[in-house]
Amino acid sequence: MLICVALLFSLPTLATALTPSQIQFIQWGDTCCYSQEVIDSVQVPTYDYQTPTFNLDLPPLKEPASKLTWTVFFGLQILDVYTTERALQYSCVQEVNPILGKYPDVKDIVALKVLLLAPSLMMYEYTITDDDLAGANYLMSAVVVNNVDVWNEAKTKENCIKIR
Repeated sequence: MLICVALLFSLPTLATALTPSQIQFIQWGDTCCYSQEVIDSVQVPTYDYQTPTFNLDLPPLKEPASKLTWTVFFGLQILDVYTTERALQYSCVQEVNPILGKYPDVKDIVALKVLLLAPSLMMYEYTITDDDLAGANYLMSAVVVNNVDVWNEAKTKENCIKIR
């Protein structure tokens, strides 16, 4: 009888001695017919793994200027050259920009625009936005309106003759 009692007490320890294939089945989730104690001793504990986050400290995303804004910008540059050239055809009109002189050619005006605008427009690190071009477009609109005003005034003056 002592042997039977010893066998009864040793059964739980014998039951926990599982084969490698039984351990693998339990780890895969096939836990049928095993006690919770056996399942807990076999299953690998899960960890609450936090994905690391990185703060790259990037500048805010800027939306580049639209095609319409660029079209208005370059259109105003062309209108400025055209209206300046038309106004300078009269004897009573002189260029105010000291870099160009009093009576510049169209080539001089275009060359100055290219020299001044090209470097700032070719900055690759900086995205030019609609807001950036809005100020330039507003200024160039005022310049074109002034050129048209000077041109119309020169056409109506009696002592102002067309020289070109």
